[in-house]
Amino acid sequence: MAKTAILRARVDSEKKLAAEAVLSQLGISLGDAITLFLSQVGIQKAIPFPLTAQPRLDLSNASLEKIERRYARRTPTPETQAALNEDTRKSRRYKSSAQLLKALKA
Repeated sequence: MAKTAILRARVDSEKKLAAEAVLSQLGISLGDAITLFLSQVGIQKAIPFPLTAQPRLDLSNASLEKIERRYARRTPTPETQAALNEDTRKSRRYKSSAQLLKALKA
C-alpha cells in the first residue's frame, strides 16, 4: 500500500529519542512503529494496549506487601465470589489425574 498521508505531531524530544533507541534495537523506524500502531488501532477498533492511571507494577522485584496493597482494592465478580464461597467438601474427589480425565470423558 502506498504511503500518501503525512502525519505531523509535536512530541517531547527526550521521549522521541528514547523511543527511537528502542525501535532501532528492534530494527524498525519511528515511522514504521507509528504505522504498526495505526494498523492495530484499525484492526482492534481500540487502543492496542491497556490504558490505566496506575503504573504497571514490576512483580519481579516488588515486595509481597506492595503487591497485596496494589491488588487489595480489586473485587471479584459475582461469579468468582460464588466459586470462592462454594463448599468444596461436597465436590467429587479423584485419587489420580487419570481418574479425573476418565470422568471428564464420560
